[in-house]
Amino acid sequence: MTEGKSSRARSAKRVAVAAVAVLFMTWLIDYIDRLVITLALPDIGDEFGLGTTMQGLILTAFFITYALMQIPGGILADTKGARRTMLLAAGGWTIFTATSGLAVGLTSMIAIRAVFGIFQGMYPAASIKALSERTTPKQRLTANGIMSASNPLGSAIAPIVAAPLIVAFGWRGAFWAVSILGLMIVFVLWKGMPKPLTTEELAAASGKKTVPEPVAQVSLRQAMGLLKSSMMWRFTLMFCGFNIIGWGLVSWVPSYLRENKHVSLTGVGLMSGVPWVAAAISMMVGGYLFDRFFQGNHRRVVIPVMLVTAGLLVMMVRAGSATEFIAWETCGTLVMYLAYMQIFGLPLRMLPPEYAGVGGGMVNFGGQLAGAISPFVMGFLAEHFSYGVAFSFLGVGCVLAIVGALVTPQTPEAFRAGLGRHLDLSEKKSAPAVAVSAA
Repeated sequence: MTEGKSSRARSAKRVAVAAVAVLFMTWLIDYIDRLVITLALPDIGDEFGLGTTMQGLILTAFFITYALMQIPGGILADTKGARRTMLLAAGGWTIFTATSGLAVGLTSMIAIRAVFGIFQGMYPAASIKALSERTTPKQRLTANGIMSASNPLGSAIAPIVAAPLIVAFGWRGAFWAVSILGLMIVFVLWKGMPKPLTTEELAAASGKKTVPEPVAQVSLRQAMGLLKSSMMWRFTLMFCGFNIIGWGLVSWVPSYLRENKHVSLTGVGLMSGVPWVAAAISMMVGGYLFDRFFQGNHRRVVIPVMLVTAGLLVMMVRAGSATEFIAWETCGTLVMYLAYMQIFGLPLRMLPPEYAGVGGGMVNFGGQLAGAISPFVMGFLAEHFSYGVAFSFLGVGCVLAIVGALVTPQTPEAFRAGLGRHLDLSEKKSAPAVAVSAA
């Protein structure tokens, strides 16, 4: 009997490792497909006769639909299944990555990128749901931290991959080339994603008499109930501020280095990736520090981090050389991403896992709304004033994140009390939900 339980426990661990590996790879391809355009924007602008405002509008078209799909994507994952939603998302965005290389002007490019955003917008909440279904409560925070580290790492890898492809094949050929990676990841999701954990596997892994049930699907009515929570929308605000900075840097640093600092395309690819390697490391360190030392008061992390980040962004704007600019940007992302898990991961840790799709979609909606705002506003400011003024806009993100930290609950008890009017968080049901601690 003991041997059988041990075998099932090892099976549960393998399921978690396999799920994290597949989701990590999928997120990397997601970011490469998404961010090729940031390296290609100057060439697209030259071919279509576009200034930075209209170039920013192309980026914003993607982020508008991407943001709007966060909550519907979560509802799809919670009601129809995470794996099915992820396959639809990856297949669709791969097709429209390739289609981006066929654009003939501003209007067609905006339309293509908007549809591309619809499919990519289905994926984030579904990936969170899939991870919840394939991990034990004790594994979830660590697993989510590793999966989330793929985001800044993808931001680091994307320009390194895209730059030589644009040099070799032009901006159109680069889109076609990276779509091949998308086809590969669809196959990996289809064949490599393990089935969700069963009750027996959870029991063997926990070693306890009281075992959390496998993550269930919820009804549309239950999923919609979470949308009524003003508290969840406050986390949305906080993540919006955080990502105004992140998406602003990702979107415009490559163009700034090419046009103002006259760095070669290959050099831009290498330099642009450095700050995001630092961000990936910082995200994992920040999650560990929060889990060990700062539980119950995320303001002690978020507010100081955002104040220091604002100061480092000022130094970045004042930099005289490309190297100095990247050095200050790297310091900024290194500090900023210490707060990532406190902003994005905290509500997911405290929510029941069956609501992970909708909850993740709500918080991520704020982050992607920032992607709709930041590139367009910064493109306008760069065209009509200067890149220095455009990058100064990132300070707005610091302010919003601080405001969000001040108005969100600090403890699981306060969080669950605030959700009590909208969800059934009885003791029996909510017990496994908050147990998302580091393994």
